[in-house]
Formats: sequence, structure tokens, C-alpha cells
Amino acid sequence: MMTRSIALLICSCLLAVVAGIPLDVDCSRRQDVNTVRGCCAYPNLNFDQFRKQCGKYMPVGSPKVSACLYECIFNATNVLDGWEVNPSNTRSMLERLLGNNQDFLEAYVEGMLNCSDTVQAMMKNRRSRYPNASECSPVAVYFAICTQKYVFNHCPSSSWAGTEACETARLQSLNCPNAQLSRGVGLKKQ
Repeated sequence: MMTRSIALLICSCLLAVVAGIPLDVDCSRRQDVNTVRGCCAYPNLNFDQFRKQCGKYMPVGSPKVSACLYECIFNATNVLDGWEVNPSNTRSMLERLLGNNQDFLEAYVEGMLNCSDTVQAMMKNRRSRYPNASECSPVAVYFAICTQKYVFNHCPSSSWAGTEACETARLQSLNCPNAQLSRGVGLKKQ
């Protein structure tokens, strides 16, 4: 009986190693959103840099995140050509949004450059909540979501909380198959 238990343990360890998942990562455990929220001290994005071109999507008192605002900013800066991200235009757009925060600038640029496949998959798998609910495409918002999650995984050490809960969340994000696609992980670097 003991030999069988040891054999099962060895098999499960080998399966985890073959799958590329570290043994101390529990992919079935859900992340606590409130805990994860404080792991990386993200900089504020300065949307006012685009008020002249996209101000109609920034009404006072409204949330700043909208498909139309992101689409307008991406269009104003010519970030996308189809699904391809223009690296220099992306850097320029992010410099305007982030100011001179070089640590985060590199992480955001790298994230954007690594999200095309993820965004295509998100578009393919999206569910339309309401037909014709918005005249704007969600593509730019999907790039923003994927990039933000990429930055979580590559948060500059000076802005990373480093708690056990944060380290666990990052390990899950990097290694658990159900979390990888939406976080820009496992994609081919450009």
C-alpha cells in the first residue's frame, strides 16, 4: 500500500514537471482580487494628454476606461495596423500616458508587443452582451487588459509588494494554463 502511494506521488510530481508547472503552484486556487490589487503599484495613466483628440470620450465624472476612449487613443497614435503593433508608435503613446516613468514604460511596451495573439483569441471568444451596445471596437481595451496583466507579471521590483500572496498570484499567473492566455504569458516574444 505504501509503495502504491509513493508511486502515485512520484507520478503526480512528474506530471507537474512535464506540464511545466512548479510543484508549489496550486492552479485550482482562485486569487483574491483585493489582495492582488495591491501587489504592483501601477502608475496613473495621464489620459489628459489625449483630451484634444479624444475629449468627447472623457466626460467629467465618468469612468475613464471605455472602449471608445481606448480606440480613439490607439487611432490618434496609429498604434495598430490590423493586429500588428507598431513598436515606435506604441512607445510614443505610452510615453505620453506614463510620462517619464522608465521602469513601467519598458514593461508596458513589452506587454503591448506581446499581446496580439491574446487579443485575437479574446476577440474570437468574446460574448456580445448587447447587440450594437457600442459603436467602438473592444480591440484597444483588450490590448490594455492584456498589457496590464503582462505588467503585473513583470512589475518593476521597486513597485512590487513582494508578499507571499503576491508571489503566489504571480506564480499562478505565469504558470497556470487558465490564467496564461489572458495575461499575455506564453506568447512568442517579438
